Amino acid sequence: MKKKRITGLICLIACMIMIFVFSSQNADISGTLSEGITYKIACLTVKDFETFSFEKQKEIVEGMHFYIRKAAHFSEYALLGVIAFLNSILYFKKTKTRFLTTLPFCLLYAATDEMHQLFTDGRCGSPVDVMIDFSGAVTGTLFIFVVLALIGAFRKKQDRKAA
Repeated sequence: MKKKRITGLICLIACMIMIFVFSSQNADISGTLSEGITYKIACLTVKDFETFSFEKQKEIVEGMHFYIRKAAHFSEYALLGVIAFLNSILYFKKTKTRFLTTLPFCLLYAATDEMHQLFTDGRCGSPVDVMIDFSGAVTGTLFIFVVLALIGAFRKKQDRKAA
């Protein structure tokens, strides 16, 4: 159990560091990175994208960019929610306690992350972004809860068949 706790804690800290590093990037670096990712997504999702003129490609990328950035934040925090909930399983027996530790932890991290961005060149913190981040954490937490519940139900059914 001790190895699982240490491994879980390392994964949680790694996820938090990843979020911190992304938030530490100044606006130019962050924007360039997300525009590059948006361009690649456009290549994969927009039919004949690479045959369009540069101006048309730029227009499409600019239209998608905002949503891709928000989806990236949502996804980072969904991962944080999954990892934090899995960690809570190692410490708490009651599901309610697991949720009551995971969700406030993720909300607090989202809020402090936005405050951190206030001190990053060209970035700003936003209460709306806190809610987007927290929504990702809630989604990730609920997702892993449902997956684990389904696995548990499947195992129970298999145990009944074997008996």
